Amino acid sequence: MNREEIFRDKQKNMSDEDLIELAHSEISKLCKTGGRSITMSIPPMVTDTDMVLCEIVRRFKKLKTK
Repeated sequence: MNREEIFRDKQKNMSDEDLIELAHSEISKLCKTGGRSITMSIPPMVTDTDMVLCEIVRRFKKLKTK
């Protein structure tokens, strides 16, 4: 597996409950800091703000197409 496949696997294996909790936490931090708490790493980490929100969108899209 390459690095991108490992990353995608980690995202997909995160439980919905963990993802919801992480998203809620990230959104709360964004609100409290006026957006300064956003995290975007290179290489990306599954806990980066943008990656958390992207994974939520991916899962909602998947539900919509079922």
